[in-house]
Amino acid sequence: MKLNMFADFTAAIPLEDRLALIKENGFDGVMLGFSEEYKHNQFELADKTGLAVENVHSPFDRMNALWDKRSDSTAIYNRTADCIRICAENNVSRIVVHPTDGLVPPQVSLFGMKNFDGLISTAANYGVKLLFENIQLPSFLDILFDKFGVSESVGFCYDIGHENCFTKGEDRLVKHSGLLEALHIHDNEGSSDSHMLPFDGNIDYSLFAEKLKTIGYEGALSLEVFRDRSRQYTQISADEFVKKAKQAADRLEYMFTEGEC
Repeated sequence: MKLNMFADFTAAIPLEDRLALIKENGFDGVMLGFSEEYKHNQFELADKTGLAVENVHSPFDRMNALWDKRSDSTAIYNRTADCIRICAENNVSRIVVHPTDGLVPPQVSLFGMKNFDGLISTAANYGVKLLFENIQLPSFLDILFDKFGVSESVGFCYDIGHENCFTKGEDRLVKHSGLLEALHIHDNEGSSDSHMLPFDGNIDYSLFAEKLKTIGYEGALSLEVFRDRSRQYTQISADEFVKKAKQAADRLEYMFTEGEC
């Protein structure tokens, strides 16, 4: 089973150094962001480091502009389409996409459905799959999957931390298991989206591992953890944080393959 880590786990050191730490600590691959600084050269950096790119997370701020007609709607649409194109040019076939942004739901609109239809069509043309992620408003997953779920260019990224702090009890992992293509694994205390290391919060990872086995999951275990969001990591180095992340990933893999650890 491949183990991956998100490259943007801290802003304290350059991407090159983050990738090196992820590789040195034994991860198989990496998930990348899509910052203006690195969106063109990050693929080459990952390749030189010897890390496979699991997927890219498209920019997610202001995503409600795809539903509500605003002055920045075209820019947000083009930004996502640009992410699709650049990923395809660099042989990355999966992009994680937030359906909305924030706690205030936008109107479900024809404008929005046309925008997502256009992005999915663009993805299909480039041979890319858009993985919609559960965030604060998972009902928008139902809307998108009901309309576009049959498309080969649509999949699901399950974020266990988001479900624990935003929508506890929804069980989107099981509900959308037929579309599951990726995981975002991190922990929290149930009240904030702190992206802690697995086993440092209150998520039941034994139950999570059992669900993965039940649905027949065969993909990677990917940690989307941040050193800078939780006070308990402020006194440790980036290297120590990645070491702890790998230990957590190994423990989770053992739970999945062998049983409780």
